[in-house]
Amino acid sequence: MRWRHLFFWLCLFTDFAFGAANNYTGLISQGQGYLRQGQYHLAQDALLAARQIAVTPAQQATADGTLGLVLYRMRHFQRAEELLRKAVDSDVGEPRERARWLATLADLRAGVDATEEAGRLYAEALRLSGDDKKLKLGIRLGQARLMPAEQRLKELNSIHDDIAAIPAHEDRAALLINLAGQAKGLHETGLPLAYNSLEQARRDAVHQPRLLAEALGELARLYEDQQRTNDALSLYHQAIQAAEGINAHDLLLELEWRQGLLYQRQQQPAEALTAYQKAVDHIEAIRQDIPVEYHNGRSSFRETLAPIYMRLADLLLVDASQASGEEKTRLLRRVRDTVELIKQTELEDFLGERCSVQSARTALLDKVAANTAVIYPIILPDRLELLVSTGSEIRQYTQPVDADTLMVRSRRLADSLRNASDDVKVHAGKLYDWLIAPIEPELRGNQVQTLVIVPDGALRLIPMAALYDGKQYLVEQYALASSAGLTLFNPSPLAKGTPKTLLAAMSEPGPVVSDLPPLVMEGVIRNDERGFVAEEAARSRALPVGKADEMQMRKVRSIYIERLERDPQFRSNVKKQLSLPGVVKEVDVMSKRLPHTLLMNSTFTVDGFVQQVTREPYSVVHIASHGIFGGTADTSFIMAYDGIISIDDLDRLLRSDRFKQQPMELLTLSACQTAEGDDRAPLGLSGAALKANVRSALGSLWPVDDEAAAQFMPEFYQALLQPGMSKAQALRQAQLSLMQDKQYEHPYFWAPFILVGNWL
Repeated sequence: MRWRHLFFWLCLFTDFAFGAANNYTGLISQGQGYLRQGQYHLAQDALLAARQIAVTPAQQATADGTLGLVLYRMRHFQRAEELLRKAVDSDVGEPRERARWLATLADLRAGVDATEEAGRLYAEALRLSGDDKKLKLGIRLGQARLMPAEQRLKELNSIHDDIAAIPAHEDRAALLINLAGQAKGLHETGLPLAYNSLEQARRDAVHQPRLLAEALGELARLYEDQQRTNDALSLYHQAIQAAEGINAHDLLLELEWRQGLLYQRQQQPAEALTAYQKAVDHIEAIRQDIPVEYHNGRSSFRETLAPIYMRLADLLLVDASQASGEEKTRLLRRVRDTVELIKQTELEDFLGERCSVQSARTALLDKVAANTAVIYPIILPDRLELLVSTGSEIRQYTQPVDADTLMVRSRRLADSLRNASDDVKVHAGKLYDWLIAPIEPELRGNQVQTLVIVPDGALRLIPMAALYDGKQYLVEQYALASSAGLTLFNPSPLAKGTPKTLLAAMSEPGPVVSDLPPLVMEGVIRNDERGFVAEEAARSRALPVGKADEMQMRKVRSIYIERLERDPQFRSNVKKQLSLPGVVKEVDVMSKRLPHTLLMNSTFTVDGFVQQVTREPYSVVHIASHGIFGGTADTSFIMAYDGIISIDDLDRLLRSDRFKQQPMELLTLSACQTAEGDDRAPLGLSGAALKANVRSALGSLWPVDDEAAAQFMPEFYQALLQPGMSKAQALRQAQLSLMQDKQYEHPYFWAPFILVGNWL
């Protein structure tokens, strides 16, 4: 829980003790105040507390409706819609309150192109708005968005004339800024109205700093679009001055960013760098309260704000390339600090929440152990930058390969590896030339034995072990580990002694076949329809995955469950598809080499796993069962005999008091896979480690060969038990052992295994 939340609850407890603000009315007022200030998480806390103590239907409706408004601002649209509908359907509450809920619900529905429903909701809101002119005009502005362009311009002009009758300057300014945004969207025909509205808003907001900053900023954007750069810069400067007086970080981050873009276009890099740095500082100041919206696993934060960080990093790298000595080192560390913030956000996006990543952050790694190098690729539109750390030194290597070329080559290598193609060495050789060849002299000079790579973008799709120098694969020269970032895992050595191990394995599924995610259900159905044979399962640990979209999920599930219940042959085929014959051999060999507790098949239930993990302080948990990491934590899971274990389940289990003092050393997932082609999916292994408070995780990038995995895993643990052996070195030994077997020499068999997090 963040300190502000803790502070809120402490204040709430204190108020309760003194009989002050613990009452319903006080909490509602508190939540509304936080909402106006843009402190959405605090507003949410207050309103959740209000919902708990609401007594009458009217109180419950107000709490639901106001919380719905907050969640809408936070872009949690599904939950916002649920609460707003509940508040509206209650048919209680003051009419103007209900009008606001209806208008917000209409905005929400309009946002997903449900225009007919949105129109009805706006009309009802307008009916309930009474004589509140400001509310009426706000609703009419919402209705205008649904109109054809010609009709919309006429309506906006009518609304503009009616705004003049609003007595309060502040209310007029807010409505005019809203109107100007719509008018601007009409392009040339709406520009005169947009200019006129913003000029009026500017005058009305002269004593309202926030509204003044908004009006000036929007006016600057109009001038910017018209290539009136100097006028735009002047207006941005005035807007920044207005917003600085009230610490309006949410406005300032965009104003500084836009100003930075203009400076960069005018070839003023120093001024641009300063502006971008200020923008990043403003983002970090309110990071926890920036609304985040997710589409296909990508967040609005990542899509809209990450470019600010990258522009700052780009300019810093240019300065670093021209610097030397301590100044160069300082600049390169500043670059890495900046990019680390993006990597943190990527994991937050994947997990769909921020607390786990925040709590896992440690000080940025400034010094690495002897014989270890950290390779930190930064992919820019026009080039690849490599930051290489050995000891306390950090060096910069610039490669003239653009982002698109690097992405295409990385995806080709990933496809070739997954399909065991013959052209692997061609693609692996090119990536070796870009990523390793330039730094090879430094690696040799520092007698480096272990490489820790912090991959970016499409580079996450490939195992660096498979890079090829024309004679050898990279794993033949170095032990390798991967990290999602250098502030997320504490690099301390493996605890001495034989690890206490929990082996949880499923070679044959049980009741879990009725509890599969719909995408797996669809994959199973497709395999069955094409004549699946049991020998296919004996060769690969691939989990059958379909491609149904959200609209098809319910239909797929209905068909699957019906066939499962009525067709014994189909049920038998499902179990065959999900069987993992090699797991029996894998567990048998490991059982003879490690002190362990074994949960196998019917004993590897969700409850059995929970009880065992919470009862004993295991330092290693090895799960040999199907699992998949998709584009988000919601699409990532592990199969037990009787049900699904989600990443959130692991989080709850492995963050118990038992593991707080002594975190688990290693989580191994020997039959998991990452979603094909999604460069975010490999974050799942890092996400699982972070959520579960595990120092390291071992998994695979694609479905591994069943027999190869059964041979690889015991080799890894046998090497790990050797004195002075690090996890990265043990991984290398197991991969080399597999490579030396002729039937497994292709990197398809040994390269998918990757170690993330603590490599020691």
